[in-house]
Amino acid sequence: MQLKTAARAARFAGPACLLLILGLLFATGYASAQTPPQGSPDELRAEADVLFKRMLVKPNDLDAAFRFSEIETKLGDYEAAIGALERMLFYNPNLPRVKLELGLLYFRLHSYEMARSYFNAAIASSDTPQDVRDEVAKFLSAIDRGVSGNQFAIFAQIGIRHQSNANAGPNSQFVQALGQNATLSSQFKRKPDWNAFAIVTVHHFYDFDNQRGDGWESDLTTYYARQFKVRRLDLGLLEVSTGPRLAVWNLNGVSIHPYALGNIVTLGDRDYLGTGGAGTSVRTLLPFAIVLDTGVEYRDRQFRNSKDYPTATFQTGHQWIGYGVGSGPLPLLAGLSWAARLAYTHDTASYRPYSYNDLSLDVSLPYAFPAPAFSQSSRVWTVAPFAGYSHTPYRAPDPIVNPGITRLDRQWRVGTTLDMTFFENLGFALQVQYLHTGSTISNYRTHDFIVSGGPTVRF
Repeated sequence: MQLKTAARAARFAGPACLLLILGLLFATGYASAQTPPQGSPDELRAEADVLFKRMLVKPNDLDAAFRFSEIETKLGDYEAAIGALERMLFYNPNLPRVKLELGLLYFRLHSYEMARSYFNAAIASSDTPQDVRDEVAKFLSAIDRGVSGNQFAIFAQIGIRHQSNANAGPNSQFVQALGQNATLSSQFKRKPDWNAFAIVTVHHFYDFDNQRGDGWESDLTTYYARQFKVRRLDLGLLEVSTGPRLAVWNLNGVSIHPYALGNIVTLGDRDYLGTGGAGTSVRTLLPFAIVLDTGVEYRDRQFRNSKDYPTATFQTGHQWIGYGVGSGPLPLLAGLSWAARLAYTHDTASYRPYSYNDLSLDVSLPYAFPAPAFSQSSRVWTVAPFAGYSHTPYRAPDPIVNPGITRLDRQWRVGTTLDMTFFENLGFALQVQYLHTGSTISNYRTHDFIVSGGPTVRF
């Protein structure tokens, strides 16, 4: 089971000094030099809806995009304003005032790393107007002075999930054993089941306050799922990673993040896996508002046997992972963006037939749109269809299953996620997913239909 978490920017409830600095800057400076949109909230919302439809028809209409961002900023929907401005940069990356506006919006959201990157990008060109440089200097100074150590981003969800094949049972009752055809025991046949789950992720960034954006970055993920029927599949996870994030000299928008990691996994409420490791990732802010993270990671995995899993230690060994994760806006449609992850895993297990290499690609197309009227929310909702493929050849035949055939799995997965916000930071998320795994060994040919959902909270 894969637990995917992502946090685009670290949000932090700043101290009183930062709030005072923020208020003074927006009261006397660049913000006051702009003419804010006039009209009642209903009138502004109606105009924003018209502009949104115009951008759907003509996504490269920069005037409409900028006006839309002004209105959404006035209405307090900074995420929608950011999306419009980032699309403008896709069509014309040489817009220092737009980069300044993006820096201001991320500043308001307390996403100081992203704000700093856009502020620096706004002054990177030699032909950037002096007034833009002056405003950037004020906000960079405010970030350096006012952002004390700790910045946090927290996500939590509780919910229920249904799986048509919770135990990953094979499609057929006829399987392989010692190279011969056999009939699968009823204990291992496909079993549908429900579970209740909870997930909490915490991202922390401690700013070194050295005017380069350097700091210490940590992530915590906790997860637990309790099955209604097949209790040996109750799954728990605690994973922590931590390490510095350092700007790379003379490379604007590039930072490196070496880190250590560790996790503990329980299965059937018994110790199942302990992991220690380390990795390094490089984050690059590219033109057209594209963010790219590439990295390599090592994991030393120690499995433990239990009554339900007496051969778990056969999987003990080393794992190397190389990966690239990217995201950015798409100009085809207002509110549309893309996200992708490509990863290669080399796994060596103490029992050689369990060793494998895995190449996986996952792609998503998030689409943000104004929340329906019944939600009583001015924020956007996001629907994100996704698809993925994994190619997993194993290193040697398993004589216990079939000594003459080496296992090769191919998995396809498709689905969609709907992320809704109803009140401030409270929302509800739904996900539908279908998994299909083909294999050279009939024991591992499976399919599974999964539906999950539950309330969410973000800080």
